[in-house]
Amino acid sequence: MSAWHAVLRLASRDARRHLTRTILAALLIALPVAALGTFFSISSPGAPVTKRVLGSIPDGAQATITAAALPQGGPPFPQIPEGAPGPWIDDADVRAADPEQIRAALPPAIELSEYWTSPSLVASPELGLQPGQEQTLDSQVKTLDGKPPKRLAMAELWEGEPWAFSASAPRVAEGTAPTTPSEVIITRSLADRLHLEVGDSLGFLAPPDVGVRSSDGNLAAAMNDSARGYRVAGIADASGTRAWAPSGWLSSLAAKHPEGLQRHWFAHGSEPVTWTDAKALNKLQAFAISRHVLEHYPAADELYPVDIDPAQLLERAIGVAVALVVGGLLVFFLVTPAIAISAEQSRRTLGLAGAVGATPRHLRRIVLSQGLVIGVFGAVLGCVLAVASAAGSGALLGAMVPAEDSEQPRFGAGVALANFPWWVLVAGACIAVLLGLIAAWGPARSVARLSVVDALRDRPSVRAQRRRRGRSLIIGPALLGISVLVGAATLLARVPEHVAGQEAKAELAPGSLPPGATVFVIGASLAIVAALAGLAVTVRGLLPLLGRLGDGRRPVWKLALRDAADHPSRTVPAVLGVMFSLLAASYLLVMGASQHADFRTTGESVDWRGTFLVSPTVSIDPVLDRAIADAALEELSRSLPEVDGSHPVEALAHDSPTLLLPLQPKGRECPEGTLVHAASARTPGAPLRCVSEVSGAAFREESAGFGSPESSSDPPVLMDGPALQAMRLPGADAAAQVLDSGGVLVSDASLIDDDGRVRLARIPREKLDTLEIDPHDEVKLPAKFVRGIGTGLVMSPSTARGLGLDHIVLAGVLADTSKPLDEATLERLGDERVGGLVWVNLPDSTDPLGADEPEERAAKWGPPVLLGALSVAAAAIAVLLSATQGRRDAITAYAVGASRGVLVRIGLARAAVILLFGVPLGLGAGLAVSAYHVAWKRRIASSGAWLDTVPLWGYQAMLGAGVVVAGMLAALLLTRPPRRLVRRGLD
Repeated sequence: MSAWHAVLRLASRDARRHLTRTILAALLIALPVAALGTFFSISSPGAPVTKRVLGSIPDGAQATITAAALPQGGPPFPQIPEGAPGPWIDDADVRAADPEQIRAALPPAIELSEYWTSPSLVASPELGLQPGQEQTLDSQVKTLDGKPPKRLAMAELWEGEPWAFSASAPRVAEGTAPTTPSEVIITRSLADRLHLEVGDSLGFLAPPDVGVRSSDGNLAAAMNDSARGYRVAGIADASGTRAWAPSGWLSSLAAKHPEGLQRHWFAHGSEPVTWTDAKALNKLQAFAISRHVLEHYPAADELYPVDIDPAQLLERAIGVAVALVVGGLLVFFLVTPAIAISAEQSRRTLGLAGAVGATPRHLRRIVLSQGLVIGVFGAVLGCVLAVASAAGSGALLGAMVPAEDSEQPRFGAGVALANFPWWVLVAGACIAVLLGLIAAWGPARSVARLSVVDALRDRPSVRAQRRRRGRSLIIGPALLGISVLVGAATLLARVPEHVAGQEAKAELAPGSLPPGATVFVIGASLAIVAALAGLAVTVRGLLPLLGRLGDGRRPVWKLALRDAADHPSRTVPAVLGVMFSLLAASYLLVMGASQHADFRTTGESVDWRGTFLVSPTVSIDPVLDRAIADAALEELSRSLPEVDGSHPVEALAHDSPTLLLPLQPKGRECPEGTLVHAASARTPGAPLRCVSEVSGAAFREESAGFGSPESSSDPPVLMDGPALQAMRLPGADAAAQVLDSGGVLVSDASLIDDDGRVRLARIPREKLDTLEIDPHDEVKLPAKFVRGIGTGLVMSPSTARGLGLDHIVLAGVLADTSKPLDEATLERLGDERVGGLVWVNLPDSTDPLGADEPEERAAKWGPPVLLGALSVAAAAIAVLLSATQGRRDAITAYAVGASRGVLVRIGLARAAVILLFGVPLGLGAGLAVSAYHVAWKRRIASSGAWLDTVPLWGYQAMLGAGVVVAGMLAALLLTRPPRRLVRRGLD
């Protein structure tokens, strides 16, 4: 222990003498710890679960109780104190527990007050409904008499029995609280949207049920096609489009159609709802969120057994592993050179220690203690940065994603700190200390093998360097050769294919590896690892030969090349740091762009140029739907002078009794259980290739650009020629002529026969599962292959009605613009809901990585940018260390007449040597590895077809140029000689 005490004192002294180097190395070690804490603190947004759930219980209530529509008599509902452990699916034919059953399981002093929450409703003061008046949708449409209202919004209605209403309804800013079921409180936002004042009439209309369920189970079916009028009694200062009313309308509809409905109550009274009471409710397939239970949390042995969440464990394991790997790379490429420099600067001191009796173990401890000191300093710094970064990131996200008035904030500095996993600090501190020791291990081993004579002469052992260089020049090329052979084998050998059929579909999810392909995964991984290792070892062997390249060159370059050759312990990690960080950035760019291209190849893409589609949020009635869409487009167009018209786009209704299916040409059909390969679907005239349904290379027709998430429709999409031309797709004029002449457009080229026609079959919906097609219901129409519409089958409305398809709904209205709208304008339109009435459908982003939202851009572009910055840091740190190491050479040069400008040029030349080797090697290796990986994925065809390798040459050039420019600028700032060039004492 006394030996360690002495070496730790030496390490602390060295850290203080080289404070800049110590801070820089500790900061690099601290970064993974800070990133780990930030990741876990913001990856689970929302206030702490217990606190957030406790805040959902109204003042005065003991608990909120939910009864699920699940069969009773089986195992109890396995709730946790915070409520349901996860989502569940209500049974549409089962009634939830009634109030008598719930009350019997609770203490006698507890009373229940029920409440209901509606799905999205159409709200308007122009529906012609008097307060308390109820109508069906058909009657409402007749009342409108073809004159749809102009003041419209989508709203959510909350109803509650007297106690529940008084506890949950917001405080009114204008008017009074409702006293009858025909009165309502609305938010200020809804009042402003509909120009309402206290005393005005307001009607709510429930759209037809299309199978989209809210959090209240089957309530949408119970409210199907109903409407009711209210009087606005009060207006609350709250955002969103919501309303609150005493129980009346929703409660009566729920009582008439109780099957499949969840039921909700507030439990209030003088006694608490205990965990024992909650377990009694669980036997009724109900659960309670109790104030008493959350404030007196049950012991672990009182809770239901909870399955370990493998996803959460995997996420934590991946987070720690990534921190270790990234931290290991950082210390190897950036921190290890710093400690190696320290060892070189202390060579004579270490030689003296060895001469007076220090053993190799003692010498190794001296260097390891330096890594330990840096690791401890990095641990403290990392913990501070982790907390600060978590709070800052939470505050930034909180500003980007504000919470609604009725919601707990999902993000924010306080939320991030409350969610902060404090175990990360302990794990991070251990990781930091471990990284410090890892950083020092290589230099410590070199010091342990130090020759005392060479150390006292302050000169490295030439013989040892030559032996290491010789081994590197043999092992490196051998590893590269092995990588080429293994990689070629994985690309040329016969790859197992997915077995077609229902058995394979049942056992394997889409995108699964074909059986027997594991060996190819292992082979590809070995090929990539061998290539990277071989490249690193080869570079390590070649760089010491750089001194020979300086013969006959200018003195500045000769000195820089000799410096790189004489100090491989510093130069090699610096070049490898630049190379591998650029390799990773280049690789991520290619893989991200190629994956995005594959996503567009194997599915539908939306390539409209500069226009958008406005779709009703819910489909109510053709006339009302069109009025809503037109009014919304008119409102949006007030700030868009480019919009000078619109075109209706329709689709087959979700309840149409007849469907229209495109069929492959006879004699050129894929067998049952298979789908067409994306290469055949996307290339007209290509040979037919079929793959299993579970193959990732299969082409899947799914409409991508029409309708809203709350409505549903079926293909075909119906539009006329001018609407297609407004999309500005390539070949739109010729495609419009096909549409207007009675033809169809398809996105699957394999459907078109040699005569340029496609088979279409009318099939009753009830026969869709069996695909029983009557030959008399088949028809062949002229067809044209068009990509980018967003759906697989398009025809004109007149063609559809000629085929007997008359159950048509409005998919939306397409804006006709005088010139294409820019992407920033389209992105802004994507956030517009116009009072919740519409959904704005946009073309796919032109971003090469497919990032649409700011968060997505940060996720997809962040890693390449950070890795590029890391390569700049590698170069800058290497230059800084080089300047420190070359201080004595600079003093000598200055003493014999070299100007300060010459010293600066020498520093720039040293940086240029590192960049000129690291940048081309990094970019070239990144492109090569990514090209191989894409080719391998194309062969396996599990995660996609991967038909295209997208190198993004412009971005690659910008990446390389940015690193070179930033590295040289850093060198210019860091290599300026100090004002006083004096001889330093012996280290």
